[in-house]
Amino acid sequence: MEQLQPVSRGLEPWAEFNRIKWGCEAKILRFQREDSEAYIESLFFLNKRGKIYLPPLNPFHPTVFQPTPTDKPYRLNRQWHQTAEVMIGELLRYGGSAAYCFPPDIRDIRPFLWKGFKADVKYTYQIRLPHSLEQASPGIRNRIKKAVQEGYRCGLTHNMAEVHACLLETETRKGFSHRLSLEDLQLAQTLLGDDGLRCYVCYSPSGEPVTASVILILDGRRALFWMAGSKTEHLSHGVVQLSQHAVFDDLAAAGLQDIDLVGANLQSVARSKSGWGGDLVSYYQIRLPIFKDLARTSLDLLRFHRKKRLAILQEEGSFGARG
Repeated sequence: MEQLQPVSRGLEPWAEFNRIKWGCEAKILRFQREDSEAYIESLFFLNKRGKIYLPPLNPFHPTVFQPTPTDKPYRLNRQWHQTAEVMIGELLRYGGSAAYCFPPDIRDIRPFLWKGFKADVKYTYQIRLPHSLEQASPGIRNRIKKAVQEGYRCGLTHNMAEVHACLLETETRKGFSHRLSLEDLQLAQTLLGDDGLRCYVCYSPSGEPVTASVILILDGRRALFWMAGSKTEHLSHGVVQLSQHAVFDDLAAAGLQDIDLVGANLQSVARSKSGWGGDLVSYYQIRLPIFKDLARTSLDLLRFHRKKRLAILQEEGSFGARG
C-alpha cells in the first residue's frame, strides 16, 4: 500500500472539501502487489479516532480498480482478488464499526466476505447518456411539457445563493437539513471547479430561481446527482422534471457517459427515480463484525444445535414407538 496520485484527479479536491467541511482525514491510497501492475485506488475517510467512516453527503467511498491490459476474465478475476487482499489489510488496520461503502462499479466483494466481513446490498439507478425522453414514463414527459409551455427555463449557474435558497426550501418542507451552508457550496465550487461540480437552476417566467440540482463529478465519466431542492409553490408545474431533463442533456453534451441518481432504497424514492427508465444497479457496503454480530451468530448457532438435537430425539422416539 502507498499513498499516490489518484487515477481520478477529481478525488483530490473532493478529499480536500471533506477535510475542511467535516474535519476528517482523507487519504487517497493505492493498493498494489509488488509483482503486479494492477491496483486498487480508494479514498479513505478517517474520523478523529483514526477509524474509517463515511462523512455525510458521501454516497460511497470512491474506489477504482485498475487492472493490467487484458481481455481474459480469469486474469481480471485473479488481479482483483490479489489487490483486494492488499486492501483488506488496510481495512483491518484502520478498523472501526462504520461500514465501508463501495461504488456500484465494484461488484465482486467475495474476497472481503471470505475474510469475515459482513455485507449489505443497496440499490441505485443509473441513466446512460445521452438520455432519450422516450425512455421516461408518460407522467414525466407530461410534466416536462407543462413546464415548457408555462415558460420555465433551465441552465447552468455559478450563483450559489440561488442554489442554496432552493435547497433550504426543500429542507423546510421535508423537515431535514443538508447541513450545507452557502459558504460550504461556495467552497465546493472553488475547490472542484466546473469539471467537478455543476449546478443547474430552473427559473420561472419572471426569472425567479425555483428549483436547483447539484451534480458531482469525480472521475470525468460518471456524474452523481448529489442533491436537489425546489420551492413548494412551483412543484406542481413540472419544474423538477424539466430541471433533471436539462441536467441529463447538458452532461451528455459535456461528454459524460452516465449519471448515478444516488440511491433507490426507500420505496417512495425508488418509485420517483424509476420513472426515468434508468438501470437498477446494486452496490455493497461491508463492515467488520462487531460484538453484537458475534453474539447474534453464536446465539443462532446454539439455537440451531438445540433444534437439531431435539429433532434427533423426536425421530429416535418416534422410531422406538414404531418398533
